[in-house]
Amino acid sequence: MKLRALGLVMGLLAFPAWGQAPLPPSYTVNSLTRIDSLTLQLLEEIPSHSPHFASRDISDQAEIPFAQRMEWLSSSIPYEYQQSVQKYIDFYSRLGDEYWENIHQRMALYFPIFETILDRHGLPTDLKYVSIIESNLNPNAVSWCGATGLWQFMPYTGKSMGMQIDGQIDHRKSIIEATETACTYFEQSQSLFNDWLMSIASYNCGAGNVKKAIRYSGGKTNFWEISPYLPKETQSYVPKFIAVAYVLNFTERSNHALSQRSEVLVSTATEQALYLPKVAGYLGAESEELLALNRHLLGAHTPQANTSSLIMPYQLSMHLCESWDSTCAYAQWVPSTDVQTVQNVQTPKPIAKYHTVSSGQTLSSISRKYGVSVAQIKQWNHLHNDVIRVGQRLIIRP
Repeated sequence: MKLRALGLVMGLLAFPAWGQAPLPPSYTVNSLTRIDSLTLQLLEEIPSHSPHFASRDISDQAEIPFAQRMEWLSSSIPYEYQQSVQKYIDFYSRLGDEYWENIHQRMALYFPIFETILDRHGLPTDLKYVSIIESNLNPNAVSWCGATGLWQFMPYTGKSMGMQIDGQIDHRKSIIEATETACTYFEQSQSLFNDWLMSIASYNCGAGNVKKAIRYSGGKTNFWEISPYLPKETQSYVPKFIAVAYVLNFTERSNHALSQRSEVLVSTATEQALYLPKVAGYLGAESEELLALNRHLLGAHTPQANTSSLIMPYQLSMHLCESWDSTCAYAQWVPSTDVQTVQNVQTPKPIAKYHTVSSGQTLSSISRKYGVSVAQIKQWNHLHNDVIRVGQRLIIRP
């Protein structure tokens, strides 16, 4: 039987403080730890993200200094208040309910995995907020310069760090591989700078630009002191990170019903080419859900003669293990016979859309033209007010 379960079951060995995702067992070969229904229910009821003041009224915090609140997160990242941080706290707090609904829904999927991998690397789990800044937790996100996935890797950077990026697989869209690679990057940058804010800055602009800023500043070793010498986007990047951490822990946007549960996902490896819509159909699952969890498989099928993994909910993975032979017989992908079917049903890649502002246009008129909200346009383009200029190029769909 050509099946290997990698054992990324969320939370079978240890249960950290309530509100942090449970830790998984080590990767194992040829076994996937089974859990009973009561344990599965317990794991699902652990919040994917529990804000620090989830059980208290926000008004109780009004007189508590920013620094004291951030200290309660017990993070090794030095959160510091600056006017630029307040600007982005206001910005993220004003984003609409639809935006935060999407973020919390995605947090329930991805944060348990992020925290698991970050913890295993010995990194601060607060680094999970970087992915919100990078992609809004969208594995299909593509920037104007070609950075892709949850953690927004450029093709060259991804390949240089060992990611598979070709016509069959793009690990930048993988929940697991992209997070592992991001952890490796943070480990390398922290070994260079020994300062988390500068390491986070380097994730945006590269270690070379941070080194250059240190040199231009006269050898300063504090992010806020070298900030004027960094690219403008990076000057805002760290304040955005701190602002997101604050908003998701100390404001009314932090507590949401969708993040009161965790999705228990496992990674199951297969050495056989399987067509995902048929796998889902045979197992009685929604093909859209299975495809959404496996965006790294570009053709909606696992590659031939190559070990690949499928991310799926725990119970679905158990069902696959129990009916492996019959599922493979039904869902085997054969290019010579199924290629046309694959081309017809696979989810098309999203194409970024831009709009150049013409005379007389406003954010409201542009939003109506494209069927998106003003808040979305402002968020995608990092606009802090409604002022736009003729000739300005706006992102309309990331």
